[in-house]
Amino acid sequence: MKKTFVSLALVATLLGSGVNVGSAFADGMGGGFQQGFHGQFRRGFHDGFWYQHMQKELNLTPEQIQQIKKLRQETFENFTQNQSNFKMPMYDAIKSGNFDKQVFINESIENARLRAENRANYMERFFNILTPQQRQKFVELQQKRMQFALKNMEHRQKMLEDRINYLKSNIQ
Repeated sequence: MKKTFVSLALVATLLGSGVNVGSAFADGMGGGFQQGFHGQFRRGFHDGFWYQHMQKELNLTPEQIQQIKKLRQETFENFTQNQSNFKMPMYDAIKSGNFDKQVFINESIENARLRAENRANYMERFFNILTPQQRQKFVELQQKRMQFALKNMEHRQKMLEDRINYLKSNIQ
């Protein structure tokens, strides 16, 4: 009985991981998983919540969806091709055996500049895909996201303050 249960659990685990591996390599209309910039895997264009929401809210046409999908793919390919342009601030700052603060700061600033430039190029091309009405709606959606993020941060700050006060009262 115990061997049967263990065998069934093993089969279920193997089948489950096989399904996950299969879906990870699924290729249909942006489905499946894609490796993110930082190595994590995330859902493709149509499966991501924000993109589903954006597609619906902006009323994107099938042609626009394809253009955005192509833009995202090109952006990812450019990122991987240009990875060597990014510096390694910590490594370069300590390779002499000491920590060179100025090297670290300069290379970190250069990396931030490159990231900002890449993001600005993406957003410029993205905006060119949208109609003027969709651009306005996109701005409104971004403002709502910022308001939500602010409320969330204020809530987290309140929770943290409550936790600090609780800990202070128990220390004394």
